[in-house]
Amino acid sequence: MIGNLSKVQERLRVYSAVPDKQFNVRSGLNPQEEAVKQKVRQYWADKSIPDVKKLEGLNINLAGFDPRKTSNRQLRDIGALLAEQGIIDGDLIGTLGGINVEFDALGKEINIDKEVNAYEFFTDHFVRLQGAIKQGNEMAKGAVVDLNTAVSVLMALEEHAKRPRERSLVNIRA
Repeated sequence: MIGNLSKVQERLRVYSAVPDKQFNVRSGLNPQEEAVKQKVRQYWADKSIPDVKKLEGLNINLAGFDPRKTSNRQLRDIGALLAEQGIIDGDLIGTLGGINVEFDALGKEINIDKEVNAYEFFTDHFVRLQGAIKQGNEMAKGAVVDLNTAVSVLMALEEHAKRPRERSLVNIRA
């Protein structure tokens, strides 16, 4: 499997839901890989699973993380950690960390540390995609699925950031 899809597949092996076609993603991957991508998007949309469960095993301190005041670098770093643990697939890293990306004349990203409001960006982007969907753009439909998944992930991360950290039973300072 490409990238981290095998980790995602392993993490979601116990998640059994009837595949919903609205989460189909046409990414050019083989059918098995696309099924994994569909499953992770459906998983994140499943309201019967609490966000704390979806982020189970995520052991990073996100205190102070606010999707309204973040940067592409921070979102990419968090996305990479999530992908490394099989919580999201690699394509969602780009969706999370590709907010208002600017490039210089050589194609190098600039202003990667500039503060962005992820929710505002995704709302604006969603409106633009709706127009493209009305015009029959099939790629826009897949982008909306990714966008909705990214918003679900952001909301879960924001909740995780606000949750008090559990105290460890081990005193490492002793």
